Amino acid sequence: MERLSDQQDRTWSLLVGVMMWLPAELDTYLEAAAGLSHAEYGVLRCLSAGEDREVHMGRLASTAAVTPSHLSRIVARLEKRGRITRTTDPADARRTLARLTEAGAELVAQVEPGYAQEVRRHVFEPLGTWGARQLEDLAEALLTPLRPDCVAALPAHGAR
Repeated sequence: MERLSDQQDRTWSLLVGVMMWLPAELDTYLEAAAGLSHAEYGVLRCLSAGEDREVHMGRLASTAAVTPSHLSRIVARLEKRGRITRTTDPADARRTLARLTEAGAELVAQVEPGYAQEVRRHVFEPLGTWGARQLEDLAEALLTPLRPDCVAALPAHGAR
């Protein structure tokens, strides 16, 4: 089998570096600001986006981009800290609903401005408008065949 070309190898290495170091940078900010990991904050943000701040665990895993088993551990930690509650779905007892508590909503509201500033600083400012649009298109093209459920759970292009 043929190796990656030099350009493919460089591009792949750069992408792996971004996937490794950008979340680590955001983890550092979130740990200092709120004692949260990036994955924990992602779950809280996803819950805060809905009108009723309640989501089925399966959809939450897709939206927060974590595996179901990782989500269970995250939700257990957040539940222990009073940020989330879990209940059985009254319409389907086989499904579990995660719900953001008032304390969880307050934490998201407190942390979101600084988090947004960090994301802008590390991602959108270096890219500019044109580069950000390209990044969106490229990320969607890569993620769709891997996890179409994750892409489907996002707001439509240009919806925000």
